[in-house]
Amino acid sequence: MTTPEAFPESEQRRREKSERYYRMSQRYLKHALEQLDRGDTLQASEKVYGAVAQAAKSCAELRGWNHYSHYRLELVLDQLSEEWDDPDLIILHGAVKDLHNNFFEYEISATRVRDYCQAAQSLIGKLDTVRNSPPRPLPSSSLNQEQRRRLSRLMQPPDQGQPELEELPPLEDLPE
Repeated sequence: MTTPEAFPESEQRRREKSERYYRMSQRYLKHALEQLDRGDTLQASEKVYGAVAQAAKSCAELRGWNHYSHYRLELVLDQLSEEWDDPDLIILHGAVKDLHNNFFEYEISATRVRDYCQAAQSLIGKLDTVRNSPPRPLPSSSLNQEQRRRLSRLMQPPDQGQPELEELPPLEDLPE
């Protein structure tokens, strides 16, 4: 089983949060591409990282997974990669993590930033497909120790301080 059976939030509330996370992803991606067109590779790098993070949160929210840290977002992508038998989710995320590092280190060429932004667009598209499809359950009897540990961490209740639905930007403030 890859989703909790009795998550405290209602399914409708998780769907609403998921939609907001996805719309934030679209807004960040749009801003990233605008920054890239202006030649600001640092801002583009960080906005793209944020766009992918929000898209991953959107998927995790629907499954009731804890996604409130960089580490857990990586677990989300690892789990989705296995669930969908799509190693590109992890490979593309590697390029996006390089962009996040570039924001602090400024070591990636403009050409590579542009290529990695395209990789991020592909990853966000894949995550949108995952988000709009029912979860593909993995039978718990076939999970190895690493998979069990990952799912256990994803299904841990979030710590205090995660945003409530009302604290996320309203949908009307987000682009279509």
